[in-house]
Amino acid sequence: MHSAVTLRCPVCGGALDDADPARLWCSAHGGGFPRAHDVFDLRLRVELPSAPSPLRREDFEAAFRAQDAALPFRESLEALLPTLETVAADRFMQLLGEARGAWFTVLASAGGDALFLGNALSGTVPTLARTGFRVTAIDVSPERARFGQWRNAFHGPLDVRAIVAGATRLLPFGEKSFDLVVVERGFPGATPEFGHDLAECRRVARGEIVLVGNNRLGYKRSTGRRSIHYVPGPLRYALDAALPREGERTLGGFRRALAASGFARARAFALYPHATDFTHVVALEARRPALTIGPKERRNRLKLAAVNAGLFPVLAPSFLLVARREEAAAGPLRIDRILAEIAERVGEPSPEVEHIVATRGQYVVVHTRARDGAEAPAGRWTLHVPLSPRNIERAPRRNETLASVRARFPWLPTPEPLFHGRADGVLLSCERRLPGWTAPQHSGDRSRVTRMFAEVSAHFSRLVVRPTAVFTESDFDALVAPKFALAAAKANVQSTVAALERLCATTRARLVGRAIPRVLYHSDLRDKHVQIGEDGAVAGYLDWSTSEDEFLPYQDLLNLVVHERRQATGVPIREAWRVVRERSAMLGYEREPLERYAAAVGIDEETRTAIEAAYPVFVAAMAERTWEFSRPRWIHRQFGL
Repeated sequence: MHSAVTLRCPVCGGALDDADPARLWCSAHGGGFPRAHDVFDLRLRVELPSAPSPLRREDFEAAFRAQDAALPFRESLEALLPTLETVAADRFMQLLGEARGAWFTVLASAGGDALFLGNALSGTVPTLARTGFRVTAIDVSPERARFGQWRNAFHGPLDVRAIVAGATRLLPFGEKSFDLVVVERGFPGATPEFGHDLAECRRVARGEIVLVGNNRLGYKRSTGRRSIHYVPGPLRYALDAALPREGERTLGGFRRALAASGFARARAFALYPHATDFTHVVALEARRPALTIGPKERRNRLKLAAVNAGLFPVLAPSFLLVARREEAAAGPLRIDRILAEIAERVGEPSPEVEHIVATRGQYVVVHTRARDGAEAPAGRWTLHVPLSPRNIERAPRRNETLASVRARFPWLPTPEPLFHGRADGVLLSCERRLPGWTAPQHSGDRSRVTRMFAEVSAHFSRLVVRPTAVFTESDFDALVAPKFALAAAKANVQSTVAALERLCATTRARLVGRAIPRVLYHSDLRDKHVQIGEDGAVAGYLDWSTSEDEFLPYQDLLNLVVHERRQATGVPIREAWRVVRERSAMLGYEREPLERYAAAVGIDEETRTAIEAAYPVFVAAMAERTWEFSRPRWIHRQFGL
């Protein structure tokens, strides 16, 4: 049930009565406003606003036919995505990501009534609702509002009310109605659609105001697609700075727009590398949370020089500003309250935040350290906050699996699980933060990667859970066939489905009858899940939440080698896989650990080549088990199958 925030009539300002499930009624003049599909429509006239970016109106209509037929949201979304043009589909998926709201951690507010002004599809909306707010989302597009509410319902019992308000400049609420007001702007390709100026936002705010916007001086731009940015040339940069097209401002410009009597000076953060696709929440006027500058970033001397010269607040592509009404008690930030509660539970001093990371997998990851800067283990934590429904469902596995792995293989370096549960109302897991850096920070450094591969090969060859035995038809049906079936079910390209059927038959013929042991299967052993020291020595293996108790050997190490080649050379994953599979172009530091592993676990060449050939299927099966929804034609696009 939503809060008692009163909706007001856009005609006369009188209170609206929402007792009728079909309409809102104005008691002052008797006018009514329709309600359909859990969306209130306060438009004063029937109007067709601009296309509901990033999709077209007809795209949404196809989805709504599925909704009217009572089809599940996930399956309907997966059916919609392949019908979209590639750029639109990528922008749509990027916009839906819940990690867009990772900045909730730097608010002082912990709940109450929140007003969201922006694209109702934004993953920020369910994240705010998930973390304690009763959200009212206003959009100009009825299609986006309806689809957003369908998505919100998929998240479970979230308290979100959606309103279509047209381009009216006055917000339909009384003064100081909301504990939090969020203005989210700047999605690429969308013109400034919201007529509500910041004075209106301040009027209805009784607590904090959050403003997300792009920097007119930002040194890079976003396309709205995952990890696809561009650096404009001098002429394009000058034109964008002089004639901003989508509401961009400098940090000072945003500050001046947000400043007003009765509000404290806004705290400023960068959403880096861009508000539509960011990985870091970075404080611009405080030391923490900081931008991660690891060994790889230190090689970029120009970037490092700009940061050292204090140019990051000038050139950062996008900003997050948080202002608070002076009369509202400030209190500690949400993340500080979370850390204090965990500290009490685990019996360690409350640490300070070092980094806040929004992951591609829809988590917030928070790295902490002791407040005195000491490198002692106490206070060195990593928090994982799940945001998507599937991640929330799997959240208990993170620490449970870590504890199980540590009990079964105490010699294997893994993080120590410390806490799982709710802190300050937020579901999360906390583990001991390992020293060093994840391996991508040393990607391409031959000596360090050589040592990492050697240690991983030695460690993972010892994870045998069933001794060598003849691999039978029933073994194949239990362990391998389901992965082919899952990959085929999500392939969405008929030629790919046919190729998978042939590959499954070939893999069965090659594996059945071979002598193969079974191993504990990490399933996602990429370089980002291996923490290493300055010399390349393994400090620990991260993220066992997708692991399986028993699977084929070799695949984990193979995956690590393929991903390191991809990371180091910048080639597509299909090319990295081809090089490793064909072996002729492999380098010694890549080939030798795979050979040592095969010898240690006792698998022959036929088994190795069969697993290498089926590699895309095993990667796809892992991904499909963990993604919230399937990427359109993913295995075809990534591997060319």
